[in-house]
Amino acid sequence: MKHVPLADRIAFYRLHCEEEQTYAEIADRYQVSRECVRYWCRRQRDGQDCRSQYHREKIGALGRFDPLVRFVILRLRLRHPHWGPNRILYHLKKRPSLTDLLQPSEASIGRYLHQWDRFHRHPSTKRPTQRPRQPTRVHEVWQVDFKVGIRLPDGIANLHTLRDPFGEATIGGYLYPATPGVVAKRVPMEDVRTSLRLCFKHWNTLPEVLQTDGEPSLIGKPSDTFPSLFTLWLVGMGIEHRIIRSGKPTDNAEVERAHRTLYDYAILGNQGCDLQQLQSIVQASVQELNEDLPSNAQGCAGKAPLLAHPELRQPRLPYQPEHELAWFNLQRVDAYLGNQTWERKVDVNGIIYMGERYFLGRAYSRQVVKVRFDPHDRTFVSFRLGVDDQEEELRRWPARLLEVEDLTGLVPEPLPFGIGPQQLALPLLWSKG
Repeated sequence: MKHVPLADRIAFYRLHCEEEQTYAEIADRYQVSRECVRYWCRRQRDGQDCRSQYHREKIGALGRFDPLVRFVILRLRLRHPHWGPNRILYHLKKRPSLTDLLQPSEASIGRYLHQWDRFHRHPSTKRPTQRPRQPTRVHEVWQVDFKVGIRLPDGIANLHTLRDPFGEATIGGYLYPATPGVVAKRVPMEDVRTSLRLCFKHWNTLPEVLQTDGEPSLIGKPSDTFPSLFTLWLVGMGIEHRIIRSGKPTDNAEVERAHRTLYDYAILGNQGCDLQQLQSIVQASVQELNEDLPSNAQGCAGKAPLLAHPELRQPRLPYQPEHELAWFNLQRVDAYLGNQTWERKVDVNGIIYMGERYFLGRAYSRQVVKVRFDPHDRTFVSFRLGVDDQEEELRRWPARLLEVEDLTGLVPEPLPFGIGPQQLALPLLWSKG
């Protein structure tokens, strides 16, 4: 079929309408068929575009390949849910029935399988996708943030700041010497726990929720849904560990701002002090910011936070350091773990990881199993789905490192006449070590 330029199509209509030439005359002049002239004249007469519009029917992913190829790809993936496109392509090439057929690339196989949600590899994560719910009362939520790498004459320090977003008060600010050999931006969990215990003691209360970012020492590996030691300690204390969205520091906007305010007010200009002197300045500054200095926070109306929110002095969940072990409830931890199920891939040595290493057996090497926690006997139970989706129990292990002393770092010392004093790990924050 001869291609007719756009200018000629426009000329067909002009010659036929204005100069009243027939279709046959115009066709002879341009060496095209009479039907072609009539088609383009009528399209323009009816107000349609005289440009060619080609409609290619969508054939879908792998639409150009033999249906048998697509069938085998789906069958292989359904039989082996954890095979990637490279494994599938390898076995496609080994099929005698597909030897003479065109075979797709790994990328094409991936796009083909991606059409179905069941084949998506959703990575496990602890990070939420929605903004955390805003608090409605004081001591409901405490936020925590860190500034690392503060250079001082006697070394490098990290600053911990805690904030009550509803009460608009700085709950605490503490400095710690950076641990030599630790990753520069890593905050030791024990330092964070010490900061919290000091805040619990100062305010004589526990918060209902502690909101943090995705600090690895606090949440563990982001790709692993098994809770961290820090999270389990908070659960046992009756505190919810809430984690903000990844890449959304505005979810912790209040403590981010308080962190900057405390740094500018107490530390900036005092970097010549040693850690002990600077800690004293920070503590005095927190008191001044809470009790004396007018706040620009909306709910304070120009007053100091404790004047605007006197209810901050009223504990919601009273706390005494010497009674922490009595308050800590291991049954809360067991119930929390008992409501979860984890998926684990057995390594080549037959081992899976649930905070600790547990041996399942080499016979299950490279297989994917599911694990849950049985709170009745405090064991981890591994199982897999058999025929008709019936659970087939594989093995049980007594849970390790999930006792009270493991989760709290405190050693229980029961006394015959009730609860006695306990020595908590609250060292001087400015001691060198």
